[in-house]
Amino acid sequence: MRLKYFGGFAADADGVALAVRGRGQESLLFRLALDAGTTVAYRALAEDVWPDDLPDDPRAALQSLASRLRRIIPSGALEAVPGGYRLGLTRADVDLTLFQDLVTDARRADDPAAAAQDARRALALWIGEPWVPGPGFDWVVRDLLEDRAHAERLVRGAPTPREPASSEPAASEPSPSGGDASEAFAHGPVPAAVTSLIGRRAELDLIQDQLRDERLVTLIGPGGAGKTTLALEAARHQPGAIVVELAPAAPGEVWAAIAGAVGRSIRIGDPPTISAGSRERVLEALAGRSTLIVLDNCEHVSAEAAAVALDVLHSAPGSRILATSREPLGLAGEAFVDLGPLPPGDARELFSRRVRAARGAPPSPEEAEAVGRIVARLDGLPLALELAAARARTLTIAEIDAGLDDRFALLSNGPRAAVARHQTLRALIDWSWETLTPSERTALLTMAVFPDGIDARDAAAVGARFDVDAASFDTLVDKSLLHRGGGRLRMLETVREYGIDRLRADGDEDAFRAEQARAMAELAARRDLLLRGPAVREGLAWFDAGDENLSAALRTCAEQPGLADVGVRLVRACLWTWLMRERFEEIQGGVLRFSDAAAALDSEPAVVVRGVGLVLRTFAAARESDDSGIALLGDVDHDADAITTAAALHPSELTAALVPLIGSMRTAVRDHQPGAPWTRDFVIGVDGLDDAPAWSVAILSMLRSALAQNGGDIETLGAESEKALRMFRELGDVWGVAFSSQMRSEWLVLAGRLDEALEVADASSAGLVGLTSVTDLVQQRSQGVGILLRLGRVDDARVRLTDIDALARSDGSQRAVAQAEMTAAAVEIAVGDGDRALRHLDVLGAQVGPAYPEQMVAWAQSKRAQAHLMMNRPSTAHAALAIALPAAAKSGDQPIIADVALSLAGWLATVGRDADARTALAASARLRGGVDAADPFLRLVLARLGDSTEPGAGPWQGRAPGSDDIAALTALLG
Repeated sequence: MRLKYFGGFAADADGVALAVRGRGQESLLFRLALDAGTTVAYRALAEDVWPDDLPDDPRAALQSLASRLRRIIPSGALEAVPGGYRLGLTRADVDLTLFQDLVTDARRADDPAAAAQDARRALALWIGEPWVPGPGFDWVVRDLLEDRAHAERLVRGAPTPREPASSEPAASEPSPSGGDASEAFAHGPVPAAVTSLIGRRAELDLIQDQLRDERLVTLIGPGGAGKTTLALEAARHQPGAIVVELAPAAPGEVWAAIAGAVGRSIRIGDPPTISAGSRERVLEALAGRSTLIVLDNCEHVSAEAAAVALDVLHSAPGSRILATSREPLGLAGEAFVDLGPLPPGDARELFSRRVRAARGAPPSPEEAEAVGRIVARLDGLPLALELAAARARTLTIAEIDAGLDDRFALLSNGPRAAVARHQTLRALIDWSWETLTPSERTALLTMAVFPDGIDARDAAAVGARFDVDAASFDTLVDKSLLHRGGGRLRMLETVREYGIDRLRADGDEDAFRAEQARAMAELAARRDLLLRGPAVREGLAWFDAGDENLSAALRTCAEQPGLADVGVRLVRACLWTWLMRERFEEIQGGVLRFSDAAAALDSEPAVVVRGVGLVLRTFAAARESDDSGIALLGDVDHDADAITTAAALHPSELTAALVPLIGSMRTAVRDHQPGAPWTRDFVIGVDGLDDAPAWSVAILSMLRSALAQNGGDIETLGAESEKALRMFRELGDVWGVAFSSQMRSEWLVLAGRLDEALEVADASSAGLVGLTSVTDLVQQRSQGVGILLRLGRVDDARVRLTDIDALARSDGSQRAVAQAEMTAAAVEIAVGDGDRALRHLDVLGAQVGPAYPEQMVAWAQSKRAQAHLMMNRPSTAHAALAIALPAAAKSGDQPIIADVALSLAGWLATVGRDADARTALAASARLRGGVDAADPFLRLVLARLGDSTEPGAGPWQGRAPGSDDIAALTALLG
């Protein structure tokens, strides 16, 4: 597969074009392509795919996008790996990354001719402006433009070939961005203030007055006087202001710098042509607008900045310019604001505030004399005062005063460009590092391998794992190397990268990451215990807050040898939260990856991981096999015996529940009848549960009720749902209560107790908020809509439908939206509006594909048949039923088969086959396990039959449903 983005988006595999459609799929593919061949973390993907409106459950939304994308691109190209996804391409398969790599090679080449050759190869790829899936990826365009500018400079600096490639940009063409990766001078929108402005109020008022009357105002003052700070503060009072950082700009690059900043702030309706220069781009963007442009740090390009400013003022009458410089631009009509040193009082206040911020207390009266000397020696320049005060984190005021001779060069230089600022910050961190004790240094390096930070309550446990005094974390907070907020200890990203760099330089990164994995396994095991009881929300919040920590730990266990046992413990600890969040891809990936490592069955985590792995493998094999399951039986028997024996040695809530589950699975495989859904024989026994934990008994009851509902066993559904609900309430497990309530509500509907069913269903929905995926929450709420329709409360159902649709669409999950469309279709069918029902079903049809379960396909086609029957279209309804019935049969889901049988009865009644219609109604009732007497479509069918036929009566009365049902229904359909 190859991906091309220059000049427009195109994808192909072996020369065949791939039709990737929709911003979500395009964005996911684009973001993965930028790091082709490497893992991109879930969080990075979600933040780039949805930059402005992150879904409530980003992982579920990403899984939905990935599922759809896999149907389009070649098999195996998109891989789910621990912590994220990976696109199985090389960087040479993507034109953007190939371009970047060629420019990188050109930068590193020692020979100018070789550098120019690589640069020309890169520029030859630039056949048009780079395509991106939306404004959230403007940063990619900026990086590419910076690389292009650098490549052009390398070409200009080399001997010009006699016949340059036709696609190579002309050497004299202005750079579209005017900088390389080390020269990012375009700020664009005004950055927010980090600290409050101290002093300068008179100067700020003068700037505002000058800008009201003049179009060019220049702040003049020495370096470090705070010109940039004051200019930005003034710009914040001007809506739509644009900031252009000229410090990194070389002569000839002022227009390009402005173009980069304008491009980040103003979107032009029709993009300029490829050949348009930076000047044309800027003037086109500014045309007809009233905009303040801040030209910051003009002194080293003052003549060019003056010429450009004059051109802008002449060509864009609505524009005004605020410049900062150490000298005037020298233009007629230029207004000035002189910025000298801070007055002594303001200088003292600035230094004192920054000292207080650094060490928690302002200078004492005893230190006042030293403060006066520092302020005087630094000439009241704000930048120097800021840098000096930062030393108060590790030095006394007296030590700062005494050390100014050694620090003056650093303090007086200040940040002149982006890279210089980073270097200065690194120098500050280096200096801070030198003052740390060995324990504090280890604490800083420890925090560097926890991308989510750590829960403050876990500091002692983490410290013990890394042999660090927990108090060292608090010391790092005092020294501003960590910060505390929301109950967590976090590290600034720059400091974290500093720590990782040190670990790599010392060769300790793998060892620290391994310890991080062990620490997360221990901490996650503790919080897992909270997930099955009253503290479930507290436990789940811990897992959510540390999601990236857990992903990083799992990656480490998968990549480093000797950590497989840690991976087993991590998967075991994450298993229940993955289940609650319906993160089935991670369950399958994690369990199967570490199942072999759990083969010894020498611990509770090993038993659980191995047992769940056996269930997953057996279910997968059974779904793919149409034989009697004998081939499966040998493997199942062998592993089941070993797991059952080991579970007795390592008892827990999960091992106790696994034993009967695996035993039932073994029986189901053995008793499977060819041609029938093998899950029909899956019955969870009650033997061996006398001494089992109450939670284990409750969860098995809930599973039995779900299987009973699926199998049309209304008696068991009633008994087991009542038992599970009662036990979970006693245990205080809100998740268990919510899901048991769903099963209980299903039974109450069939029992005709609709008001009670609605009350229980609503309680279930409320209990699940924040505990499960949005898709499952939408499904839960849809159950309440169905009950309202049976009660005839259509208006109330529509109100809920509006909320359900908003919830589904805000999440962005394909399955959530599909569920909302299903519910909407059900509402329209209940009121007899077949046309509107079909509109929702058409939208649903566009969502449902091969990856969706047969239940959904069968349900959608069954409802489509009902809608067509309402519009008196029996032949079209018959075509839908011809799809619905085999899909329902394959699913083995008896309520779904019952719904299809009900739709078939409607068709039979419509074409005048009343006796056959009554037969189908009887089959529907038996398959469901009872009569859903309030079902709106059932009422319609009975009305068409013109009598009060009891739906449960008929030739199949009293006989358990089986494969003959499907054959008979198929015969009725013809």
